[in-house]
Amino acid sequence: IKELIDNAFDADAEHVWVQLPKPLTNDPIIIKDDGTGMTEQEIRNEYLNIASSRVSRKGERTRLKNRLVKGRKGIGKFAGLMVASRMEIKTCTRVTSTHLTICRDELVSARHDLEQINLPIKIEACDTEEGGTEIILSGINQNFTFPNPDRLRRILVLEYGLLADFKVYVDVDMVDIE
Repeated sequence: IKELIDNAFDADAEHVWVQLPKPLTNDPIIIKDDGTGMTEQEIRNEYLNIASSRVSRKGERTRLKNRLVKGRKGIGKFAGLMVASRMEIKTCTRVTSTHLTICRDELVSARHDLEQINLPIKIEACDTEEGGTEIILSGINQNFTFPNPDRLRRILVLEYGLLADFKVYVDVDMVDIE
């Protein structure tokens, strides 16, 4: 989850909302941000390009907020597939919405070669001109400890608790030093 929040930071988001599943449910984990979002071309050429260094493509700092980029190796984007069997990406930028679903089982069957699996990308008009990305992780791996909102907030506060221009919310409670 932290890796996906780092991606939102790199997308110049000001807010990230993390919704964890209620105990003993099959609800998904949802991570939503108000960052710049991605175009279809950015998804195809950058997001789906494993081990593509964001720093080598776009520099060490983000375009709008001049933040030092956290993502380095180009693999954090698939962190969701470590805990879930299905990762849906819905992103909006420049009045265009792009939707992509990646299933872990298909990726494993293709021997982790993304080019060997069918990844249909759906394009639609956005409801708003504002950007942002929503990641829905479903089919949570039952072998992992159930996500605990307090523990997640404690992990995130060390890195994000004092930033004035980046707020993280876990189950509606803001991550802060208090």
